[in-house]
Amino acid sequence: MVRASRIAALVVGLEGVGAVVTGIVFVVTALAGHPSDRATAVLLGVLLTGYGAGIVAVARGIDRDRRWARTPAFLTQFFAFVVAWYNRHSLPAVMAIVAIVAVAAVVFLALAQSSASRPSRN
Repeated sequence: MVRASRIAALVVGLEGVGAVVTGIVFVVTALAGHPSDRATAVLLGVLLTGYGAGIVAVARGIDRDRRWARTPAFLTQFFAFVVAWYNRHSLPAVMAIVAIVAVAAVVFLALAQSSASRPSRN
């Protein structure tokens, strides 16, 4: 059976990869297109790429059962849910997916945390 922490790491890692890809697309679009403020668009893309790389590192920490990775993983899901909630009227389908992924990640993170805190039967 797959451990809950492995599934949580996979979900969080996919979120991180999505943020990295989106950040790169923002940078390329800003450099190739004609945004009203190119510097801000590039900065936003770079920040999103860095954020995604950090989330990928957190996912790796979750997969390796590192305690430090729990809090940033839960905070990432909290902020994803907040973004989904406040943008639910502008992009309802996309925000529904973001909210469902955030809730799934929280569930698997909580399951992983509860199974890690149980004493072993050895």
